[in-house]
Order: sequence, then C-alpha cells, then structure tokens
Amino acid sequence: MSSVKTEFSPDYFRAIFGDDRTEWLAFKEVNVRTFSQGLDRLRTAIESGEMDVVSEVRHAMGPSLKQWGTVTLEARMMALNSDNLTAEWPGIDDELKDLISALEGLK
Repeated sequence: MSSVKTEFSPDYFRAIFGDDRTEWLAFKEVNVRTFSQGLDRLRTAIESGEMDVVSEVRHAMGPSLKQWGTVTLEARMMALNSDNLTAEWPGIDDELKDLISALEGLK
C-alpha cells in the first residue's frame, strides 16, 4: 500500500485556512500544479540522468511533502542518488501520483 494513502493529511493546511473555502481551494490547486510540474521535471531529469535537477526538485518539494504528512515519500526522495535512481524511481513516481490524486480529491 502507498505510504501516501496512509500518511497524507490536510490538517496542517486546513488549520491555516479555517472556513475560507475559496482560499483553501485556490491553495489546493496551486499545490496540485506545483507537484504535477515537479513530477514532470523529475521524470525528464531521470530519463536523462540529470541528478542535479533531481536534487533541486526534491529539495524544493521536501518541506511541502512533510507539511502534507507524506514523510515517507519525502524520505525516499531525499535518499535518491545516482546509484539507486533506476531502482527507486518507479515507486516514488507512483507515490507522487497518489499525492496528486489525494490533493485533487480535497474539497
């Protein structure tokens, strides 16, 4: 089972937005777009073996991953290196897709 499915929690951010549904939905959409773009960049970088881009993207996404509660995904991404990239990436790709789906499902 995906760690995102067991760890994902919008509680941290919901507390910030409270009852402001309009701002909450706008924020959620920004996060969907940000993670989707990050996933696209990671896929491209991994295809071409650009570990510096992988490192840049994972560091940019890390704090948000933690704040959404997806600490296992964040740890897996931070552990990526040129030696384990090929083996680890498929599972991380799936987890990022699960995260994007979870965000899209928020109301």
